Amino acid sequence: MKKILLIALFCLPMIAMAQTKIKETAVPQSVLLALEKTYDSYKVKAWYQTTGQYVAEIVVDGQNGRSYFAASGDWQYSSFPVDLNSCPTLMNTYFVNNYPGYRIKSIDYVEEMSGDNYYRMIIVRKGVGADDCEMIFDTRGKLMKTNAPDPAIVKRDYYTHNDPDGTMEDKAPEATERKHKKNRPAPVEDAPEVVAFAPADKIVADFDKRVKASQRLEGPLWMQRGYDEVVGYMVNKQKVELEYVYDVQTSTLTKVGKVLSKDRYKSPIMKYLAEKYKGEKYKVEKMVEYTYDSKYRAADGKKPKPYTYVVVSQKTKGSVNKLKFTRMEFDNSGAFIDLLAQPLDEHDIQ
Repeated sequence: MKKILLIALFCLPMIAMAQTKIKETAVPQSVLLALEKTYDSYKVKAWYQTTGQYVAEIVVDGQNGRSYFAASGDWQYSSFPVDLNSCPTLMNTYFVNNYPGYRIKSIDYVEEMSGDNYYRMIIVRKGVGADDCEMIFDTRGKLMKTNAPDPAIVKRDYYTHNDPDGTMEDKAPEATERKHKKNRPAPVEDAPEVVAFAPADKIVADFDKRVKASQRLEGPLWMQRGYDEVVGYMVNKQKVELEYVYDVQTSTLTKVGKVLSKDRYKSPIMKYLAEKYKGEKYKVEKMVEYTYDSKYRAADGKKPKPYTYVVVSQKTKGSVNKLKFTRMEFDNSGAFIDLLAQPLDEHDIQ
């Protein structure tokens, strides 16, 4: 992601306010040619001009959007409004877990000239006169950049004003938790009931074709994962745990997860954890290596690289049986990518 482009995106609302609608005859030929090279099939609804920039209001594959060009004719990026349900689940998870008291104002899918595509979410604190905040997520839903307030401060302020007695379990930050500890009810056991899910017939048929009944020792146990995924948990005859993840909308396989045995844990990840939890007691509960199906392509048209999902547990202070879980993702080399806010689904370690 280019820093210059991200700075431009943070200024986008102000630029849009200064745009003037113009006729196509007033658009330089270099800009028209650049648009023609950018998209094979498109329809222009209107043209706008601002200082040093031309903007085309376009329709591509039935989707409305805007394409931005420099005065020199170079294409900069295009922005397409999208619905939250069509975005990666992790985007909504991050927003819900970190910005109580805020609402989502808009979401755009951005395509830029460098080939980097991403989601741009605008959020705003509920109330009058609050400023817009921007979040940039990659195509998998991982936060890349934001100018929003620190989540810890947001949650502290929100729960201080909306939960003065401290009765919202595990919501307020640590300082508030200590202050209101005596007023809180007994903690609820973090072990929700696992309920099987009935996937589409097309998904079941595809799974049965890929994994014959004779190859299975257990499963599949089907679960819904967020808005857009269905996963089948199974154990093969070699006693290897596997996860087959399907897209809800297309009923196609996106990736397969292999639960690694302890003797197969990746050394770069274990080294990272040893440093991160230096001097602390912890346990690796789960390490899953995800590999994308050969036919699957992300929104940018590229095949995503494999990654590893890790769940680490620690005993909560003052409690013998209560555990705190931390979820992390690592790239194929074992380098840390990001934290996950909650379990993947009801079958995941709670």
